Amino acid sequence: MPRRFTLPCDHLRALYEAGATTITLANLYHCNPATIARHLRRCGVVLRTGRFTAKPCDEALLRRMYLDERQPLTQIAAALNVSVSTVGNWRRRLGIPPRRGR
Repeated sequence: MPRRFTLPCDHLRALYEAGATTITLANLYHCNPATIARHLRRCGVVLRTGRFTAKPCDEALLRRMYLDERQPLTQIAAALNVSVSTVGNWRRRLGIPPRRGR
C-alpha cells in the first residue's frame, strides 16, 4: 500500500523557487520526483521546464560564415557561443548544403 503524506506548501515552494530541483526535493523528502511535482502543482507552483531554451539562429550570419568565409564549424560555434553540434543542426534545418572539398 502506498504511503500518503503531505508536504508543507510554503517550505516546498520556497525551496523550489530558490532553485531546488524536483530531484533534490525528492531526495530531501525521501520520495519520487513525480510526487514532488504533483505537490508543487497542488500548491499552485508553475513548474520549470527541464529543457534548455533553443538559441535563435541568424541565418544570414551562418550562411556568410559557413559558405562565403568557409570558416570551420568549431570557429563558427565559438563565435556564436554554441556547440559544434548546434551549428550542424542549424545548418541542416536551414537546408544549407555541406561543403565539399576546396
